Amino acid sequence: MCGNVWMNHFKDMSDFGLLDTSDSVYLECIRYCFLPVVSKDLNEVCNIWITLRVRRNNRILCPAGKPEVLFFQPEVYGARDCKIPLVDNRELNDVEREYSQRPPELGVSQEFLTIAKAAFGDLNLQYPHRNRE
Repeated sequence: MCGNVWMNHFKDMSDFGLLDTSDSVYLECIRYCFLPVVSKDLNEVCNIWITLRVRRNNRILCPAGKPEVLFFQPEVYGARDCKIPLVDNRELNDVEREYSQRPPELGVSQEFLTIAKAAFGDLNLQYPHRNRE
């Protein structure tokens, strides 16, 4: 289950009055409950896609082969390595510290996370493993 299925699932929840996308509390609840499941599904799709072979296309100049092999060993398919060395890691770390923010855990605010963890513990709740749980 992925992509459109998840979008349809959340749209159905909204249509049936189970989800109000204009309410930030509803959105944080959805993120808290579904982000691990959606992430798991997306990772499974990625793992499948990187093992599939990209077919040769006569209309465009593009190497064919398995994406992971094309990236790490392009010469196996007659391609060339287009990676370039990056600047010093210290510089990258400085830029990261200055300009990036860590995404919030499970996509929710710290306040919501504290309340949700307490509620999950008090009520012996568990994350859903699939969208139907």
